[in-house]
Amino acid sequence: MAEETQYTANTGMQTVSTANPNLDGTGTISNAIITGASSGTLIKTVTIKAQVSTTQGVVRLFVYDGTNTKLLTEVEIPAVTKAANDPSYETTIPLNYSLKSGWSLKASTEKAESMNVIAEGLDWTYYASSVRPESSKYTANTGIQTVNTANANLDGTGTISTAIVTGASSGTQIKSVTIKSQVTTTAGMIRLFLYDGTNTKLLKEIPVMATTKSASAQSFSETVDFENSGFALKSGWSLKASTEKSEAMNVVAEGLDWTYPA
Repeated sequence: MAEETQYTANTGMQTVSTANPNLDGTGTISNAIITGASSGTLIKTVTIKAQVSTTQGVVRLFVYDGTNTKLLTEVEIPAVTKAANDPSYETTIPLNYSLKSGWSLKASTEKAESMNVIAEGLDWTYYASSVRPESSKYTANTGIQTVNTANANLDGTGTISTAIVTGASSGTQIKSVTIKSQVTTTAGMIRLFLYDGTNTKLLKEIPVMATTKSASAQSFSETVDFENSGFALKSGWSLKASTEKSEAMNVVAEGLDWTYPA
């Protein structure tokens, strides 16, 4: 961010206590824990703190765009017995995720055990004046799609998702892409493609491991971190995805659009 960036703390919290084993965004999910501000919100950490003794299970974090609810990550919860001098289970996850304006972070729990989910966020804005002309302004651009139709092709043909994220007027910095399965997986591949409006070209392949999900075991997850300043996506170009196997996989892109003061 530029030196002229102003930050405002944005803390959010919800309690989840209704058992929900679903990874596809259905069932009982919390209200918004935190919602992206006008330019976006940086979710620094998420803390999960049990109110009760826990059995082995999972807390799930979802991204909600106003219509669709997509699984972002899972947090394994161990069995912990609380007592007068033994604390209940707690963990803090360094998320460092840029959430798009109006989009929300939500949560669910595998077991019917009361869990507090607390997000530590920072909203950012810019000074209305005295901004250096070379300074960049950033706006969060988060994209989500689910791919579930088998496609073995590497040449851009076959079933490929619609745009996960599209480059803005100056471009979009893709910081990371998270692959999160909704189901038990067999060994396969997720492929990321670039689409220029006419041509679809393979950018990256992410191996998917055979992973059996259960009430206490996470489904497959992998995050691709684009190094340094991220992958610069040209205005109007799109990032898309396909899957080798017909297994439902969420593809969540974390992006930042940039502009300059007029």
